[in-house]
Amino acid sequence: MTITLNKSNTLVIDDFQSMRSMIMGFLKSMGVTNISNVGTAREALELLSSKKFDLVICDYNLGQGKNGQQILEEARHKRYIGHSTVWMMVTAEKTMDMFMGAAEAKPDDYLLKPVTEAMLSSRLQKLFEKKRMLEPIEKAVKSRNYAHAIKLCEEQLATPSANTQELQRIKSDLLINSGDFVTAKTFLSGLLAARNIPWVKTSLGKVHYLSKDYIKARELFEEVLQENKMYLEAADWLAKSLDALGESALAQAVLEKAMMLSPNATLRQKSLADAALKNGALELAQSAYEKAIKLGEFSVHKSAGNFAGLAKVITTQNDPEQALKILTLSRNEFKDDPAATLQTAVAESLAHHKLGNTEQALASLQEAEALIVETAQNTSVDTTIDMANMMFQIGQKDKACGLLESVVKNNHENRAILQRVETTFEDAGMAEEGLALIKSSSKEVIDINNQGVALANEGKFEEGIRLIRKALQAMPNNDLMITNLCGMMIGMMHRTGKDDRMLFEVSELLERVGRLNPTNKKYHPYVTLLGKMSATD
Repeated sequence: MTITLNKSNTLVIDDFQSMRSMIMGFLKSMGVTNISNVGTAREALELLSSKKFDLVICDYNLGQGKNGQQILEEARHKRYIGHSTVWMMVTAEKTMDMFMGAAEAKPDDYLLKPVTEAMLSSRLQKLFEKKRMLEPIEKAVKSRNYAHAIKLCEEQLATPSANTQELQRIKSDLLINSGDFVTAKTFLSGLLAARNIPWVKTSLGKVHYLSKDYIKARELFEEVLQENKMYLEAADWLAKSLDALGESALAQAVLEKAMMLSPNATLRQKSLADAALKNGALELAQSAYEKAIKLGEFSVHKSAGNFAGLAKVITTQNDPEQALKILTLSRNEFKDDPAATLQTAVAESLAHHKLGNTEQALASLQEAEALIVETAQNTSVDTTIDMANMMFQIGQKDKACGLLESVVKNNHENRAILQRVETTFEDAGMAEEGLALIKSSSKEVIDINNQGVALANEGKFEEGIRLIRKALQAMPNNDLMITNLCGMMIGMMHRTGKDDRMLFEVSELLERVGRLNPTNKKYHPYVTLLGKMSATD
């Protein structure tokens, strides 16, 4: 049943009770009866996590803690809200920083105070009518039936409506995220031929980037920014394209310019810090990491990587004692997160080594070794390579090689990561040995995959499943191998019938692929198949 505005589940978020009462009074006059209200971000996120809301009216400035933009980011990041939820931001601020932050967070609308009932009613009626059309699409996405979600988009697009552009966006995102780059390219090119729209050209650039055509991607993102310098999503992707083309200094410059235009973007600030560190611009890297830490204080994107990066910069600048103080803060901030503690321990080993505290450097590395086993599925490539570098420095060559071998096996098709591994070996004076390890490790993964696929093609699903399961113990983040295992188990269930335990295992494996590489071409088709199998009796 389609929800109307007066029957909607509505949440009002404002730190002033008087403002909440006024907004709720307006809503009640419009016939809305199911209204919840909270005064803090914590209360808001607790409610959003436990109940589906059709409408959220949120003040931008909520005093100490998260602001409205950060609540919206977290609600989207954790999938508390979907396509059909109307999110309206209310603000008294008129600064450029607030405007850019709100624009990048992409609420459905925002109102400047003072708010009147007529103003609120006019905006909500239009928004609500548009959003209700998206309910079936959201339901299909939640059930992981992406092919059906795309079909629903196409059915609605067949009839011109006020929702046309949003439907086009949703369809293009579904095509891109499902890895159907050929269809996505055709669809977006057709839209672009009819009208030059920034988001369409940016999305087409993403398709070229994900297809590894970095030159064409760069060209498209540069065109977007020449036509609209405020469209900063294109700047983020341009920086990625430039980095992939080896133009890291230009990538840094693009991010610097974007941060000047929109200074409150936490993830972009970290990208700038990482780029500056990579380019040896240590003063900029330090400043950017410090800003990223400050911006991330109340953000879902708060990251131990910012503390570790800052400590690495400061250690390189010959102040390892200050670096250790920063890392102590990180330990306290992320004490319940083993993956974050691993990053901290690796950075501590570097600082202790710089101070000449060999025993403490070894102790930090030993802690990291234990944690890397515990967090194998969540350990970043950056942290693993940093750890290997540290081991080379203190003479633990075999352990360093073992870590880099795991990086290769988990990323045997990622040329950029393999190049970083090659560079790490070169820096350690082991160029030839490194190339041999990369070649042999990649071949091992390919051989195991081929053997597993051959067994599945012969109908020997159980043997293929055992083989790949065993291999994944040593390479838990190889998304190609994970999806091959999922394919074998789905094939086996087609033959022998649905198995709830196997369905659960496939679901968990696909969630891992979604984190590792959502553009894996088999990911969304398998998610769709899983959804259909789970729905059958």
